[in-house]
Amino acid sequence: MLDSVPDFGLGETIRGKNDDGVEINLSLDGREYTFPITEEVASAAGFEARTVGRRITARIMRNKSGAALNKCRIIAVDVANGYGGLGHATGEAAANTRYALVVDPSLSGTVADGDLFYAIVKGPAKVQQKAAAATLIAGSPIKCAASGRVDLAVAGTDGGRILGTCLKANNTNDAFVEVDLAPDAV
Repeated sequence: MLDSVPDFGLGETIRGKNDDGVEINLSLDGREYTFPITEEVASAAGFEARTVGRRITARIMRNKSGAALNKCRIIAVDVANGYGGLGHATGEAAANTRYALVVDPSLSGTVADGDLFYAIVKGPAKVQQKAAAATLIAGSPIKCAASGRVDLAVAGTDGGRILGTCLKANNTNDAFVEVDLAPDAV
C-alpha cells in the first residue's frame, strides 16, 4: 500500500523543463513517497527476493548538476537553499559528503539535466563501487567516496556521514552493491 499516490513511479523520470528551457513541475521538487517493494520493483532494481514486502522512502529530485546522472550513484543534495534545495541534486557526491541520497536503482537510463527523478532516502538500494573497489563487508557502515561512489565508513570516525549499511560483501570494481540506506542527515 502506498502512503499516498505518487506523481510518477520508481524507475521513471519526468521532464523538468519545457521546450524553451524553462523549469516546469516545480511543485514536485522535494516531495517524498513511501513505496512497497513488490516483485516488479525488486526485479527492476536487481534486488534479491528477500526485499519484497519492505518499503523504500524516495524523494523527487530535480537534476541541477548540468550533466546527466547515473542510476545507483550517490548525489549531493542542495542544503544551502533551505527546504527548497532539499529537492535539488547538485551533482555526484564528493568523498565524505554529508547530505547525500542515491539515484533510483530502478532506472533503465540516465537522468537528463533538469529532469525529475526519485532518489532513495531510506530502505533497500544499490550503490556503485569505486573503480578501484573498496572492500565492503556485510554489516559495515557506508559513506560517499569520490564521484558518487560508495566507500567503507568507520562508525566512530565518520559520524554524520554514514549513509547506511552494506548488506552483501563486495570488492569488485564498479559493481552495484546492495545496501540499506538510513542516512544520518537529509
